[in-house]
Amino acid sequence: MTQPEEFGFSVEETRIIRQRQAARSRIMGVILVALCVLFFLITVAKIGIWG
Repeated sequence: MTQPEEFGFSVEETRIIRQRQAARSRIMGVILVALCVLFFLITVAKIGIWG
């Protein structure tokens, strides 16, 4: 069942929005992992390799 366009987004618009959301989620995931690695490396540098 398709709804008229005045009640929401068309199927094509919804697909485009979902693609943008997925791309944004991937970018945020990569940034989060990079930040975790950076914090880990800073911690290792401050403490030293041998503790």
